[in-house]
Formats: sequence, C-alpha cells, structure tokens
Amino acid sequence: MAGLNVDYINPFIEATVNTFTTMCNTTPVRDKVFLKGEGEEVYGVSGIIGLAGEAVGAVVLNFPEGVAISAVSKFVGEEYTTITSSVVDGVGELTNIIAGDAKNRLIQKGYKFEIGLPKMVTGRNYITAQSKSVPCIVVSFASPIGKFCLEVSLRKS
Repeated sequence: MAGLNVDYINPFIEATVNTFTTMCNTTPVRDKVFLKGEGEEVYGVSGIIGLAGEAVGAVVLNFPEGVAISAVSKFVGEEYTTITSSVVDGVGELTNIIAGDAKNRLIQKGYKFEIGLPKMVTGRNYITAQSKSVPCIVVSFASPIGKFCLEVSLRKS
C-alpha cells in the first residue's frame, strides 16, 4: 500500500463510523481493508466525492441496494422499500456528511483539503473504476443493516 498515507484513510473510517452511529442509529464495524483489484465489487448506489489540496483523488461510499434503502430509511426516519430519488439523495447527503467530518479530522491533523459536492451513481452491476496510477484502498464495513464499502483513492499532489 505504498504511496498512500494511512493518515488520509483513518479520518474517513472514523467519520463513517461516527456518521452511521449518530445519523442512522446503526454502528458499522470495520470488516477488512484491502487494495482494490479488478472490479470485484458490485453495488447498487454509490456516492462519490472528489478531493483536492494536499492530496487529490476521490472517496466513494458504495452500498448494495438493500443497505442503501435501510441506511436512508434510518437516516430520514421514513420507510423506503425501493431505490427512489429520495434514497439516492439520502446516500448523497450521508456521503457529504462523512466527507465533511473526515475533512475536519484531516484539518485537525494539519492537512489541507477541499472537498467537492457528491456525485451519485445508481444502477445494477456497475463497477467503480479507478486510475491505474493511484492505489485504491477498500474498507469494508459490517453493520446491523448489512455490508457496505468505503473506497479511498488519493495521491499526494
């Protein structure tokens, strides 16, 4: 995992756990951390946030459809049963909260980052691609509502 500063990843892990615990009343536990290979993960809803500053790249929050529906239902206090524009917006908002929290944690460590607005991707059987030149670390989480992943792909600028 050369070239990727663990200092950049831990704030995103902490922010993810914090956001889900406080906003969705469910506590995710870091399951495993691995280097992303050739598109082995398949998702239903992803929130993507670009980062710039000291390092450039992206953070992607990936959910299977059922987990996205459960997370947003808990987040907004309304029951959803299918992927709707409200569920997609909810995932975008959760992604935004996590990125903002992580940015604050990075700033406290002395790093300087700017975060973009989340871009949303939905569908069946798509793969989030990454740049060949930038390692992508996948952090999978287990939670009472199901498994989901956080992908962090950053390189020093």
